[in-house]
Amino acid sequence: RCSDSICPLTKPIKYDSCSSQFPDRVYTLVNNEYLTFVTKVRESYQNNYFSCDNNYCITYDKVCNLVDDCGDGSDEKRCTNHFQCESTKTFIAKTSQCNGVINCNDLSDECNSECGKQIIEGTYMKGLSWSIGTLAVLLNSVIIYQNFGSL
Repeated sequence: RCSDSICPLTKPIKYDSCSSQFPDRVYTLVNNEYLTFVTKVRESYQNNYFSCDNNYCITYDKVCNLVDDCGDGSDEKRCTNHFQCESTKTFIAKTSQCNGVINCNDLSDECNSECGKQIIEGTYMKGLSWSIGTLAVLLNSVIIYQNFGSL
């Protein structure tokens, strides 16, 4: 899940993380470096928790899953398997970016520097669009001026 990228799962979970979520925690020392906690699930102890930036904890299977499970986006922040839409801040799979299908309402998954696409491509089309826009503004100004005179 974390090949060729910075892995968010390597963030150590400290002993005082998520204190309200796991009141029956058991403290343990990791690599003689820092104190952490484990929880008892059935007959074994587990430490598969990710500490969100807002001091909420989730299990590792909820990290980099395209859903903001933390509520502050920290479980998706350092992931490389997704793209975040600019206006809505929703996550889509990286494979859905630059694939010709619009997944973000603001077109940010298709019209960006990574895709090399623009809404209007080609010098002729850009010039034509600019000319039509300028003409529309000019003609609307004339109509407004004429109507203003009749008031």
